[in-house]
Amino acid sequence: MYKNMFAYSYQELALLVTQFQSDKNIITDIHERFVLYGAVHRDLNNHESLTIKWIEQTLKLSFPKVYSVVNHLVQKGYLIRKPSTADKRIKFLLPTNKALNGVKLFEEMKLNELHALGISKNEVTGIPRLKNFSKATRLKIQEEFLSAEEDWS
Repeated sequence: MYKNMFAYSYQELALLVTQFQSDKNIITDIHERFVLYGAVHRDLNNHESLTIKWIEQTLKLSFPKVYSVVNHLVQKGYLIRKPSTADKRIKFLLPTNKALNGVKLFEEMKLNELHALGISKNEVTGIPRLKNFSKATRLKIQEEFLSAEEDWS
């Protein structure tokens, strides 16, 4: 089991670091992934949305770095800024449908890979495995499994 889990983790890291490192449509930067997943996690669990201040304190990064990370995710259409009703200086960072759908698909592909390796009994029917995700298949998978109205370019 350990070897299978290690092989899976290595496969995921290799995919993000080698194949998609230069692909601007796939979030590979660790800070951007953390912020994206944090926003999705909070949305799915009905928790208060992320703020730049929370990200700064949690990741122990400078304001300019956090601002750059957030701006990139906003520009790519993964996050939106929503002003707080209590304090207009505070902007909440909410995941878009593009972010929610993309993270869901990626996690389902990971789950199917875990199933194929015998690590999980759960499988999502009709969704490819993570090992089937590559530069060559990204557009086909995107077109087949993500909403046509989402702009993923």
